[in-house]
Amino acid sequence: MPQIELVLAGGNVNTDQCKLGLCTVVLIRGEKNILVDVAHFGRRQLLLQELEKKGLKPGDIETVVLTHCHWDHAQNVDLFPNAEFVIHPKEVEYSRKPNTGEWATAHYFARMLEGLKVTDAREGLSLMPGVVVMETPGHSPGHISLVVDTPQGKAVIAGDAFSDADAPRRGLPFLVFWDEAQARESVKRIASAASVFYPGHDRPFRVKPDGNVEYLTPPLTVQLSAIFESHGSTFGLTLGLDTPRTSEIHPAAKRAPRG
Repeated sequence: MPQIELVLAGGNVNTDQCKLGLCTVVLIRGEKNILVDVAHFGRRQLLLQELEKKGLKPGDIETVVLTHCHWDHAQNVDLFPNAEFVIHPKEVEYSRKPNTGEWATAHYFARMLEGLKVTDAREGLSLMPGVVVMETPGHSPGHISLVVDTPQGKAVIAGDAFSDADAPRRGLPFLVFWDEAQARESVKRIASAASVFYPGHDRPFRVKPDGNVEYLTPPLTVQLSAIFESHGSTFGLTLGLDTPRTSEIHPAAKRAPRG
């Protein structure tokens, strides 16, 4: 049966200068090696290092699943030129002309896939025994998740359709760029498909029978460093607990439900 291994932990870490975009990257080992999401350029070296720790080189990854085309999940596709890339065609098409003001989709994304072997994702597509695609739109038009039969039971690698452990309580992912109604339905589908979840920007967790969340890995840690000129510069660091998150819905996602 397939085994899921965490490669890069996801988290919601931002600053007043930039969004860090720390997405979850997951490896599925089975009849082949499947990597789910590839992170952005800022995590490029770390991604390679973590794969090496697992005894893998980029050439050992046979399939790359892109849950969606946002910059923080998809920039490092060029590290895997021999892999099969699985992505929903609606994602690729949308990336050619994103909604006005939609800051997460790069206009050049479709060009990044040129010359690569691309397989269109669809509901129920089996990537190998025990690994099946689930369509989970709303956060983006063609977002997909994976339902995985593991020795410990079913798990969902959910990407940003189920962004964090608060998604079931909110009934929405943290960000909705495409369609609010679809996003709500996707959260319900994911929540009913398993009890273990790998969210896009949080630690893997289990929902216990009483509804409480049990995290499966230690908290994400981020070390900050800075280099300044030797004279006249100061460094300030402010840390604090985040307040309970509410969903941020792009204005275009509030339109009438889409087909």
